Parts: sequence; C-alpha cells; structure tokens
Amino acid sequence: MEIDLKLLQYAVTLSRHRHFGRAAAALGVSQPTLSRNIAALEKQLGMRVFERSHRDVVATPAGDDVLNMADELVARAEAISHRLELVRDGRGGRLRVVAGTYAFDIAVQPAAIDLINANPSIRLELLEREWAAALALMMTDQVDFAVFDVEALRSMPALRVESLGEFRGRYFCRSGHPLLRKATFDVEDVRRYPFVMPGMPRHQAGMLEGLDAGATQDASRGFILPSIAVSSFRTVREIVAGTDAISVAHPSQISDGLATKRFAVLDMPTRRRAPVAEFGVAWKRERTLPPAARSLIAIIRRRMRAIGR
Repeated sequence: MEIDLKLLQYAVTLSRHRHFGRAAAALGVSQPTLSRNIAALEKQLGMRVFERSHRDVVATPAGDDVLNMADELVARAEAISHRLELVRDGRGGRLRVVAGTYAFDIAVQPAAIDLINANPSIRLELLEREWAAALALMMTDQVDFAVFDVEALRSMPALRVESLGEFRGRYFCRSGHPLLRKATFDVEDVRRYPFVMPGMPRHQAGMLEGLDAGATQDASRGFILPSIAVSSFRTVREIVAGTDAISVAHPSQISDGLATKRFAVLDMPTRRRAPVAEFGVAWKRERTLPPAARSLIAIIRRRMRAIGR
C-alpha cells in the first residue's frame, strides 16, 4: 500500500490542533481541502482515523497507532528535506577529501581551516595519504576528490584533473648533519644516510635516484619507497630533526625550522634542478562535486598561488 506523505502530514497536523479550521490555517489550505484529504487518507487505509464532533476532533484507537507512525515518517521526511537543502546550498553534507602528504601539509589543511571558519556547519573528512593510497581512495569512491601529484593521471579518461601549479622542493637535513661539516661532498657521501619521505609515483623516482641506497620499487603498487617511508609530513620533520635522515620539502614547510636553525638546506651534488611535481585536484568524471567541494578547491588554489610567489 502506497500512502501519500502529504496526506499523513495533514493527519498529523489535524491531530495536533484537534480542529479542522485551526489545522487548515496551520497548513495554509482551506478547510474543505483539508477535509477532502483526510477523507482520502481514510479511504486509502480502509479505516477511520478520526472521530468528528462539533467541538473536537480526536483519533480513533486504531487511528492513534496510525498517527504515531505518521508522525515519525513526517518528522524524518522533514529532516531529510532540510538536509538536502543544506547540501544543495553548500552549507552541509559530508565532504570527503584525501590529499598527498605534501599537498595536505602545504595547502589542504590550511584551506580546510579557512573553510571551517567561514562555514562552521560544514562536515569534513580529511585524509592524508601517500600517493598510491590517495589514488585508491578516489578510484573506489571513498572520497569526493583528491589533491596530489597529478602528472601521471592525465591519460586516465575516467578522471577530471585541474592543475594547481608546480611544487618545487629543496633537499634538507638537521642543522648539525655531518654532511654540513664537509667543504664538499659527493653522491657516495649522501648515500650513507637514509631518506625519509612518503611513497611516490614512479615518475618521481628521480628525486631519490642514486641518492638513497635503501630506496626500493614496489612493483605491486607501482611506486617508489624511500629507506624510511611515512604518510605524514609532520613525521618527516620530526625524524629529520632527530636523526641524520634527509628529506625533500617545499621551502614554506621548513621556513620556521630554517629560521631557528633546526633545519638546513642541503645542495645535492649532480642535482642541477630542484625536485619538481605538478600538484592538482582530481575526481572521477562521473561524480558531480557539491558546492562545498568547489569552495574548498578555490581556497586550496589561492593557498597554492600564495606559496608560489
């Protein structure tokens, strides 16, 4: 049996007001319209829901059970309707975002803070993952979009990709690193020390090629693992500060550490160019991004432009 939700709403309102005139006014309809709709509901149910009198309208015993269920259904429908309005307007709904380690630290986390301050009702799920894991989450529809190195994704017809610009990194180490005490050093000197970084796609192998003696290629997942693989740049900073491990960072990520002499830039022999990656936003072509996603992407883009100056 299919019952029109509007008829249930009329019945619930009538049960609250116990008077056709007052209930009709609350619903914004005429009294004859309300009477016809209540009669239609009772016909559909095959039972009387209300007892009428000149002074009062009350539910029948069976009608009382119907009204209890109707009240729950109407309340749930109103809540869903309100939630859909919030999602449509970009003021609600859970936005799920995954970002690569560098993009998360540089732009996504700061942008999320700006978005939350501007829209406290937003519901966010923010994930920081290395490249392969971020791609997997996006391809299995566990997130709305991803922010990471997109160079290898442009040939994938299932994805939409928007560039955010280039990431230009610098090799760095702790300020008291043994290499800094040498007037000159070569690649073999560097290879005595491990690199700590997130796993990276194969096309970025040049960042570590010949430098990290412990780097390996994960054939099953198709990316490069440094000697010490992590999934958070916060962990990178702590390990570099407390060991002789070496890493790569955007200057904005280590500016405070350079100013306080916690970190030092390490100019690598045989490396004429700084490590470069193309950051971007990617999502499945079949997915329609909600307004909140577009708002966050716009803030991320502004963050990326700011650090690129």
